Amino acid sequence: MKAFTLKTLLNCGFSQSFCISLMKKSGTAFFLALLPISVTYADNGTVLKDTMKLPYSSQQIDGADLMKVKDANFVNSLIGRVAGATINPSASGVGGSVRMVLRGYRSILKSNNVLFTLDGVPLPRLESEQPSNSYTSNWQTGDGIAAFSPDDIESISVLSTAAASTLYGSRSASGVVMINTKKANSGKLRVELGNSTTFSSPLVMPEFQQTYGAQWGDKISHPQSWDPTDFFRTGHTINNSLSLSMGNEYNQTRVSAVTMNGTGIIPKNNVDRYNFSFRNTSSLLHHRLKLDFTLRYIHTAEQNMLSQGMYGNPLVPVYLVPDVLQERINVNPDYNYKNHFEVYDPRLGANAQYWPLGDMGMGMQNPYWIINRNLYNQKKKRLLGGIGAKFDLTSWLNVSGRIHYDRDKETATKKLYASSLQAGPLGSYYESEDKNTQVYSDLLFNVNKRLGDFSIDATLGSSICDTKFDSSCADGMLGTLNQFNLSGLDKHGDYHYINQDFNYHDRATSLFMLAQLGYKNRLYLDLGGRMEWLKFWDDNSSYSTDVIYPSIGASVVPTGWLPDNPNRFLSFLRLNYTYSETGNSFTDYIFLNKKRVGLKPRLEDNMLDPEHTKSHEIGLNAGFLNDKINLAFTMYKTSTSDLPFGGYLPIPSQGDIYFMYNGCRIDNKGFELTLSANVNIGQVKWDGRFTYSINKNEVKQLLEPQKNPITDTDFNLEEIQMAKGSGWYTPLKKGGSIGDIYVTDLQRDEQGNVVIDKTSQNVVPVNEYIYAGNADPKYTMGLANSFSWKGFELDFVIHARFGGVGLSMTQAVMDQFGVSQATAIARDNGGVWVSGEKIPAENYYRLVGWARTGTVYTYDATNIRLAEMSIAYHIPVNRWVKWIQDVRVALVGRNLLMLYNKAPFDPESTASTGTWGQGIDNFRQPSYRNMGFSVNLTF
Repeated sequence: MKAFTLKTLLNCGFSQSFCISLMKKSGTAFFLALLPISVTYADNGTVLKDTMKLPYSSQQIDGADLMKVKDANFVNSLIGRVAGATINPSASGVGGSVRMVLRGYRSILKSNNVLFTLDGVPLPRLESEQPSNSYTSNWQTGDGIAAFSPDDIESISVLSTAAASTLYGSRSASGVVMINTKKANSGKLRVELGNSTTFSSPLVMPEFQQTYGAQWGDKISHPQSWDPTDFFRTGHTINNSLSLSMGNEYNQTRVSAVTMNGTGIIPKNNVDRYNFSFRNTSSLLHHRLKLDFTLRYIHTAEQNMLSQGMYGNPLVPVYLVPDVLQERINVNPDYNYKNHFEVYDPRLGANAQYWPLGDMGMGMQNPYWIINRNLYNQKKKRLLGGIGAKFDLTSWLNVSGRIHYDRDKETATKKLYASSLQAGPLGSYYESEDKNTQVYSDLLFNVNKRLGDFSIDATLGSSICDTKFDSSCADGMLGTLNQFNLSGLDKHGDYHYINQDFNYHDRATSLFMLAQLGYKNRLYLDLGGRMEWLKFWDDNSSYSTDVIYPSIGASVVPTGWLPDNPNRFLSFLRLNYTYSETGNSFTDYIFLNKKRVGLKPRLEDNMLDPEHTKSHEIGLNAGFLNDKINLAFTMYKTSTSDLPFGGYLPIPSQGDIYFMYNGCRIDNKGFELTLSANVNIGQVKWDGRFTYSINKNEVKQLLEPQKNPITDTDFNLEEIQMAKGSGWYTPLKKGGSIGDIYVTDLQRDEQGNVVIDKTSQNVVPVNEYIYAGNADPKYTMGLANSFSWKGFELDFVIHARFGGVGLSMTQAVMDQFGVSQATAIARDNGGVWVSGEKIPAENYYRLVGWARTGTVYTYDATNIRLAEMSIAYHIPVNRWVKWIQDVRVALVGRNLLMLYNKAPFDPESTASTGTWGQGIDNFRQPSYRNMGFSVNLTF
C-alpha cells in the first residue's frame, strides 16, 4: 500500500479547488478559462518513508492490476484489493452497476456508495434507479462509473476516511475513489493494441431435481433431460483497445479508442460501449507554466438488463416449469415454447404470446416471449472535457485553476407487445429522457517551503460545482397495435397515460484550507477546514444553507530519530491520529435515483440541513527490511447525526400518514489491516497484498419522543420498515444495524421446538418475525498475489467474506412447486423429520414454500472464492523484430471457483446497489464465471 504526501495529493488535483466563475469580475478569469491545469499523480518511485506523512490512510491500486483480467465494469477488479470496502456486483450482468461501500453506512435515504473523482474532479453519481421491492427488477442499467475504461486508468487511490471532507466536502462522506488517468510521456511514438475476450456462464445455480414429474408428480423411470441451465447461453465480453502517445520535453499527446461489446447469459441481453479520449499536456516558460487539455466521449447502448424479480422475469417459468425447455410440450405435442413463443391471433390481427398455462399465481409468461417481446433499451451519450493551467510563481509557490464540463444524456424505452401480462390490449410504451450537466471549476494556491528544520505544505483554494438535471417521460397504453413511439400512445386513456417533465438545479460553492507543518521529517501537524454554501432550485422552490467541516491530525515518525541503516529490520514507522467532520448535503439528493425523495414535507418542515459525520481515526504504518514488507493498520469510529428518514405512521381512523424527521444517528466502528510484500525470491519477483477488514454498524438513535401530528399524543418511534417482502422485512431499528433482516418462523413450544399440528400432521407457519441476522459480513479478507519469472506471470486474487446471512425466496418457490433437489431427496427418504416426527415431503414443502417461511430459507452468506486469475507470457518478439517492443498473451478468468459457499445463490451478488433490500434472492440472475484470453502488443 502506498500513501501520498500532501504535496503529491495537491499536485494530482486531489484537492485543487476554486471556481473560476467566482473571478469573473477580474481579468484573470478569462485567461484561466483558456488554460488547462496540470494533473499529476504520485511518483511510483517515491520511497515509502518520504511519502507516508498524511495523518490518515489512503490505498493505491496500480492501473496495470485492472488490465490483467478486464471487466466490463472496472470496479469489480478492486474486489479483494481494497481494505475496508464492501464491493457487490449487480446481478444485472455484463456492464452492470457495482455497489461499493467504505467503512459502513452513513446515510438512510442517500446513496452510501463512494464518490468517484476523475483526475481530481468529482463525478456526478449517475446511479440507476434501484428496485424498491423484490418483485420487479427487470429494468436495470450500468451506473456512471461503469462507462470508464480501465485502459485509460493510470492508478486508483482510495480515501476511506472522513478527512476527505476537506478535499471534496459534502459529497465525500462515504469515502472517495480517485481515478488518475494516463497521459503521454516524452519520447517517440508509442502504439498499444489490446484485445480481451472472455466467455461467461452461471457461477452458482439452485439445485433441481430430475427424478419426479412436474408439480409434485410421481417418480419417473428415467431422469428427465430438463436442465434450467440450458436456457442460458454462453455470454461473452470482447474488449478492443488502441492508444497512441508521443511527445517531447514540452508537449505530449495521447489518444485512445476502446470498444466493449458484451452479451449476457440471458438471451437478448446486450451491452455495447465505445470510449474515445484525447489528452494533451505541455510546458511553457521554462516549465513554469504547465497546461492540460482533456476530452472524452462515451457512447453506451444496453438492452434487457435484468437483476431479479417475479414479474417480467424469464427465470421464473424456466426454474418452475420443466415443459418450458422441452422439445415437445404436454399440452400440445406439435409446439414448444421456444420456437412457438408467439402465434397468430385472429382477434388481435397479429402474433400474440403462446402460453396456455396462465400466470400460475406467479405472474408467469412464456420466457421466450419475455426476452423477445418485453424490450428494455437504454442509450447513453456522455461528453467530458477539461482545461486548466498551473503556474510556478516561485520555487515554493504555485497557482493553478481549471474548468471541467460533464454532460450525460440518457434515453430509455420500454416496449411491451400486446398480450404481455402487464401491457394494454394493444401494447404499452414508455419513453424517458434524462439530461445531467455538471460544470466544475476551481482555483488554488499551493505552498511548499522549508525553513531550517521546519517545513510547510499549505493550500488555499475554492471551488464551485454546478449541476443541472432535466427529465421528461411519457408512459401509457398504446392506441395503435404495437406502435412503439409517442404518437402511438393512447392519450385519452385517463390514468393509463402519464406525461411528466421536471428539472432540478444545485450549486455547491466552497472555500477551503489545508496546511501541514513538519519538523525534521519526524513530527507533522495537519489542519484543515472547508466551508460550503449549498443551494438548489427546482420548478417551484429553492433552498440554501452553509456548513463548515473542520479537521485536525498529527503524526509522528519514530524511525526519524534512528540513524540511517538500510540493513535494519524496521525501516519505517509512523503513528497518526485524525479527527474530522463531513456530511451529506441535500444537493444531488432530492432527485435520488432520478426521483423525488420526500421533498415536499422536507421543505415544509425546513429539514434540508446536511447530514453530519464526526470521525476519529488512529493508524500505524510500518516498513520492514528496507520497505520490502509493509504493514498498515487503521482503527476508526464515525458518528453520523441529523439523518433524515421517512415512513408511514398508522393513525386510527386516519390510515397511514407519511412523516419525515431527521433525528436519526448511526455509528460505525472497525479496523483495517493491510500487509504487503515486494520481494525477490531468486529470479522470481513476488508482489503480495493481504487485507482484513471489520466494521460494526449501529443505529444509536432513531427519534426523540415526539407528538403525534394528528392525535397530539406522545409516541416514541423504535422501528420503521424500510424494505419488505413475503416472509421478511428490513427495519431501521434503534439498537440494531442497517442491513438487519427479520423473517417469519414456524410455531414453536416453550423449549423452541417446532410444533406439529396433530390434525394436519404438518408444521404451522406464523406471521411473527424474528431476527435472522445481518446481510453484511462480519469481516472480509483479500489475498492478491503476483509472481513473475523470465517473462512468465501468474496473478490471482482470493476474496473471502465471513458471516452475514442471505434469504432465498427462489428456493422457497422451487420447494413449493416440487422442482428442487431438496424435495426429491425428502421424497426418497419418505418425508421430512421435524421435531422427531416425519412429515410427508409434499405437505411440508408445499406449506413452508407457499408461506415463504423465512427461517427455513435463511442461509449463511460466508463464502470464499478464486475471484481473479491470469497466466501470462511476454513473447520476446523484440529479439527478432525491433519495432515491436512487447507482446503479452494471457489466459484470464474471473469468479473461477467457489472454494466455500453454502447458499443456493452467490451471496456477493446484489439485485440493488442501494442500501435497502440487501441479502434477498428472488429469482436473481446468477453471477458470472468468466474465462478467456487477452493479447496486448506494444510498438
